[in-house]
Amino acid sequence: MSSRLDPTPSAGGKRERTRAALVGATLDVVAEKGFAAASLDEIAARAGMTKGAIYSNFSGKGELLMAAIAAKGLTVSSDTPAEAPLREQFAGMARGLADMLQRARGEAAFLAEFQVYALGDPELRRNLASVYAQSFDLSAEHMARAGGLKPGMAPRHVAVALQSVAIGFVVQSFLSPDDVTEEIVTETLAALAAGLIAKRR
Repeated sequence: MSSRLDPTPSAGGKRERTRAALVGATLDVVAEKGFAAASLDEIAARAGMTKGAIYSNFSGKGELLMAAIAAKGLTVSSDTPAEAPLREQFAGMARGLADMLQRARGEAAFLAEFQVYALGDPELRRNLASVYAQSFDLSAEHMARAGGLKPGMAPRHVAVALQSVAIGFVVQSFLSPDDVTEEIVTETLAALAAGLIAKRR
């Protein structure tokens, strides 16, 4: 339902610790200066490393920023088993989305600035588009294997629609947080499931 950027590696080997330190430094610098003004030189210095360490672990600023966004944990996860029927999968998505919306409170300015910055950075836009495309493909493959969509419903179209609904809820929750409740999220996903999933005979 939601794109999954590469998560920040857990502490362990040297490479994982280096990446984690760079991601932490990126979040600190961005918080102080914004995405556009956050230079790789300053991020490396903040982490106590050279800029070469960044390029040894990330392809560039775009990938580093995506890792920093992922570290915020603002993705949707589901507690529903992968083999569960689609209707239960949608219910799990609703719970995951409602939980993520709670975690996202207070992050409106950060996420909005990231989106604006991404629009003006061709490399970052390409990276994001690639991540979303992979997410849509994986979701579509999963739905195709699970079966149960109404005839004529393309699994990938459903994946894109669900992501779009999720983004809409995120944006609306920033503008009027008291109106975007878990109940509304649950009702919406249930209505989508009713419209998309074939009835059992």
